[in-house]
Amino acid sequence: MTGNPSKAGTYSEEAGKIRIFTRDYRIGDAPRNGGPAELEVEGGRVMSIVSPANTPQEEIRLEPEEIGRILGPKMESRRPVPLSAVPLVLRNGVIASEDARFYSHFGIDIVGIGRAMIANLRERRYAQGGSTITQQLAKNFFLSPKKTIARKLREAELALVLELRFTKPQILEMYLNKIYFGQDGSMGIYGVEEAAGYYFSKRAQDLSLEESALLAGIIRSPNRYSPLREPAAAKERRNAVLARMLQLGMIRENEYRKASAAPVRTRPRSPSARPASYFVDYIQRVTEEDLGEEKLYRTGYRFYTTLDPVHQAAAEDAVTRGLEEIGKDASPAAEPLQAALVAVDPASGELTAMVGGRGYGTTQFNRAANARRQPGSAFKPFVLLAALSQAARGKGETTLSTIVSGAPVSFMTPQGLWTPANFEGKTYGDITVRKAIEGSVNTATARLAKEVGLEEVAATARAAGITSPLSIVPSMAIGSVEVTPLELAYAYATIASLGIRYEPFPLFSVTTADGEILASKRVRWERAIDPRAAFLTGYAMEGVLARGTAKSAGEMGIRFPASGKTGTTDGNRDSWFVGYTPDVVCAVWVGYDSGADTGLTGAQGSLRIWARFLRALYPLSGPVVLSPPDGLEFAEIDPDSGFLATYACPLAIREAYLAGTAPKESCPLHPVIPVVDNFRKGMRGIGDYIRNLFK
Repeated sequence: MTGNPSKAGTYSEEAGKIRIFTRDYRIGDAPRNGGPAELEVEGGRVMSIVSPANTPQEEIRLEPEEIGRILGPKMESRRPVPLSAVPLVLRNGVIASEDARFYSHFGIDIVGIGRAMIANLRERRYAQGGSTITQQLAKNFFLSPKKTIARKLREAELALVLELRFTKPQILEMYLNKIYFGQDGSMGIYGVEEAAGYYFSKRAQDLSLEESALLAGIIRSPNRYSPLREPAAAKERRNAVLARMLQLGMIRENEYRKASAAPVRTRPRSPSARPASYFVDYIQRVTEEDLGEEKLYRTGYRFYTTLDPVHQAAAEDAVTRGLEEIGKDASPAAEPLQAALVAVDPASGELTAMVGGRGYGTTQFNRAANARRQPGSAFKPFVLLAALSQAARGKGETTLSTIVSGAPVSFMTPQGLWTPANFEGKTYGDITVRKAIEGSVNTATARLAKEVGLEEVAATARAAGITSPLSIVPSMAIGSVEVTPLELAYAYATIASLGIRYEPFPLFSVTTADGEILASKRVRWERAIDPRAAFLTGYAMEGVLARGTAKSAGEMGIRFPASGKTGTTDGNRDSWFVGYTPDVVCAVWVGYDSGADTGLTGAQGSLRIWARFLRALYPLSGPVVLSPPDGLEFAEIDPDSGFLATYACPLAIREAYLAGTAPKESCPLHPVIPVVDNFRKGMRGIGDYIRNLFK
């Protein structure tokens, strides 16, 4: 429509202009007024934002788009059953795990409260709660999840009332039908009958001992102990419940041994798919400790997240279509090929997109946040970053044109001699540091890491945001550590943001339906890396796409500057590509859950998904160009020698350096002969030729 929008939620569009009337909104706990604004658009980009009074505005905040519902009208999945339909082993399992003194206290367990206080003081954090089953029932029925002294007192008061009005079996029956057990798509699973059907396709009365203990263990944290997402954690928790049941005399020793040795077996119903399913699950996980499990899903709270619907739609399409294409070239296996994608805004630290697998309807395990895999060569930029950071501190002399040997090399380790091999057994001589990164040369990178110091490489990786354990061994330099795609995306975001490390930031705030702030989050960041070292590392990675292992990106439509690095692990178990522009960092992993050979390198697998994602974000124009920080200089050099290019060099590239470290000497491989000498030699040759004709 044309004209001027006059009420909140409307807009109009003309050639080069978009007029919007925004709604009132809130940033954290601060309200903001909406109103009209005019956007000038050119070439697919917003060039300016002005108010009706022609006052320039830096930004406007649009009403957030709903990406999904954790729970809305008729979204509880619940089938109440009488206590007689719940097997004794399940009742006992719940009591053992949640409230061992249930039948002896009066709604409040003084002994349990004292034990929890001691545990919390010992841990110096809220590590254990002292709430009884009756208190949990009172909280879930009547109270908000806010952790305040007033709420705890009210909870205790209501628990006493419940104990006076109902018998213990009645309280237990209400609790077993009320308690939250997880999510089936957008529906919450409540009560033991529904949980038995969801996880095991059984009635509660048909559950075995180990299945009953598994359900009892889930109650404490359905996201953390979900057997569908975290089978190892679920088994550990199940066995803890079984051990407690044995201790309380609820089961015999032989029953305990048999049940605890049993594998975790589930037969889940297929959940309904929804957009951003993995992201929504991730939000549930990171907010459950603040708000409590049950209250997340039943009272209409609003979660204001950092997810960008455009990025998320592009990510889901890239993974779906990319896996379909890649699967034709992958080595076959007895399982589906999987992928994970994480996108981060390097300017704000906001998590803008997340895909945790090929389809939430078939697998709810979030590989983006929870799967730890070796990054292979995608770790190498942190070796380069460490070397350049040393140079920026004046403790090293590494530049992008420093020569390093790519010849075969071996390192002595506690496990014996380790000899890194290059891809397809290639051998190299002396090459520049840039070529070592562009060509992903293992031997040269391992030498550089040894020269810089493995402890320094590990410290730099941690400073960038790698939080997983790092073994200080030579193979670390070529990615023998294990990381999650989320972790690696944020570590690359530190490079893309010129040295600012962000903690993962997926959520702005949580409010009640009437706007009361329950939780408000702010991005946490710090200057972790010298901006010059970060820029130089990213500048080197531009060459990976221009000339190196990811140069096929040009054939995939990436014809604008971008930085990135491929990664392939031994036996092609993991295919990685992490790349970025100034607008977005995107990490992609492709592989089989079992670690089987995919037959795919980083360029053959993950790069193709990454390229699809980036093409969707830049359909009309490329990204803005990142301005270099102060303290750098540039020079035209020969890429083979690393010295200043001459007119005789067949190729010259524009290289970046810390100020004062650019080479001063000309390329020795392609010396320039003075013009006069060339002329004399040419004339002498012509004279000799003519004389020979007349001999």
